[in-house]
Amino acid sequence: MTWTLDRIALAIAVLAFAVAGVAAFQYVQQPTNQPPSPLSKQQISDAITANQADLLYNPNDPVLGNPDGDVTLVEFFDYTCTYCKAMHPAVMQLLKDDPKLRYVAKEYPILGPVSTFTARAALAAQKQGQYPAFSTALMAARGLNKDTVMSIAAATGIDPAQLKNDMATFKEDINATLDLNFALAKALALKGTPAFIAGRTLIAGAPSVAGLKKLVEQARMNAHPRAR
Repeated sequence: MTWTLDRIALAIAVLAFAVAGVAAFQYVQQPTNQPPSPLSKQQISDAITANQADLLYNPNDPVLGNPDGDVTLVEFFDYTCTYCKAMHPAVMQLLKDDPKLRYVAKEYPILGPVSTFTARAALAAQKQGQYPAFSTALMAARGLNKDTVMSIAAATGIDPAQLKNDMATFKEDINATLDLNFALAKALALKGTPAFIAGRTLIAGAPSVAGLKKLVEQARMNAHPRAR
């Protein structure tokens, strides 16, 4: 069996969070050598509180799981991020296992033009009601480019011609959504992807599966103290 560079990278990412439980993430490609200044836990909590409406309830963000769930898990991700791809099956499984969990997908394309095109296509796919399947297929794909994105769209039941039309027709709304996500990421001093938020806690990087469950459970306990 021949191992490609993509497969090797994915295997390393899986080991990083599933075996070692190490929080790993792909860095933003910064125009300068000055990454965002780190925030304290209290500053992060305050930033989440100050931006709660945009983090949890932007009507243009895809929402999966239970739309009326008692806890919301927010994820910032990039379709070309190796660690995001490695985490995605665990996130989707968590949504299946926890019927009270609400999930907000924050498209955060930080790794170049292909990332941006893919995120725009994914957001436009909402118009055809195919975001969940399309997003999962994009996460599973390797070597994304404009052509493969459209091929994946067709394979998941999306009309590629309509998708392109929606990307153009709703360009301003899509760009506004991405711009807001970048602004939120800046407010939270995110340095890369993935990043997860539940309650007032942020995990930057790919946690272990157990760590992700703990994040959700702790947010639920804090929101519903009597459940302790």
